[in-house]
Amino acid sequence: MKIKLIPNENLDLEKIPNPEDKSSDYLETWMGFALKMNAYEVCGDSENAFETRSKVFKDPFKASLTELRCALFVLQRHHRWNAPYSDPEDERVIELLKLIRDKVKMGELE
Repeated sequence: MKIKLIPNENLDLEKIPNPEDKSSDYLETWMGFALKMNAYEVCGDSENAFETRSKVFKDPFKASLTELRCALFVLQRHHRWNAPYSDPEDERVIELLKLIRDKVKMGELE
């Protein structure tokens, strides 16, 4: 099944997972959202995607929406292949989702 990718300019704030949501399907919801952008394609390859994630983790407040989404994608892939999910990464997911939502709310779609 091919996942429908969503460019930044088509993001709908109401469809971006709320990091304060603690419903039973929250994990599935954020992971599905993370796959709406392919960081490997956006960054050119997996190595550059991992570098982008590291850059975002160092200073997430300076990251663009695209960089934030790339970092979330890489976290999703890490979780997918290295489960179980660990708490420190959960905090990063919450932070990334908050920042992504803020950027969309402010119209900072780069």
